[in-house]
Amino acid sequence: MDDLTFVWQSLPELLVGFPGHRPGGILLSLVLAVSSAATGMVLAVVLGSMSASTSRVLRVPATTYVWIIRGVPLILLLLLVHNVSSPTTLLGTQGSPTRSALIALSLYSTAYFADPIRAGLRSVPPQLIEDAALLGSRRSHTLIHVRLPFALRSMFPGLTTQAVTIFKDTSVVVIIGVADLTTNAQLVLGADVANSERWIPLYLAVGSLYFVTALALTKAASVWELRLTRSRSPIDLRTV
Repeated sequence: MDDLTFVWQSLPELLVGFPGHRPGGILLSLVLAVSSAATGMVLAVVLGSMSASTSRVLRVPATTYVWIIRGVPLILLLLLVHNVSSPTTLLGTQGSPTRSALIALSLYSTAYFADPIRAGLRSVPPQLIEDAALLGSRRSHTLIHVRLPFALRSMFPGLTTQAVTIFKDTSVVVIIGVADLTTNAQLVLGADVANSERWIPLYLAVGSLYFVTALALTKAASVWELRLTRSRSPIDLRTV
């Protein structure tokens, strides 16, 4: 019972962080995941479009970026970004572990979202593109109004899975001292030897919080996908 009481008393710090250092805990993990995934998705649309281009000038740099970022462990990327960005001022803010984590996770998200988008763009039926061209659509309009909507719809499950993975990957930011869920669990245990026996129940609670949150995100995405499927209408080529 003492272990359960300890976990229960530590729950506020695990959920929202320590007083004066909020947001933290699982809340900060969610903020990092949502912010980096949103930024990564926007950049990935550009990068995926470049990767699917027939022009080597566009395709090679985009593909190279994806290969490099996907070939570097996230921990190493976090350390590199943190050591490079910490001494600098960006958008009026001084370097901090949280900012470094957000930048690194955004770079990471961009690379992992770009590949599914590239695959989705290449899966667009040629007939659909030809029909748009016959209607006088410019290539840029066809990309925005025909190819991208088709690609995002067809790759939605894969993009959702990657977004949930990014949320779980936020646990790695403990390496640079960001006050996320894993970091706060370490701080709760502290240096008190008496707390060593509470390591297992506390980290079981941490794992449960990650599991429940990831499950909730997955279920929410499934409901959203179902609604999109039910309301899905054919792409109107007259809009291009």
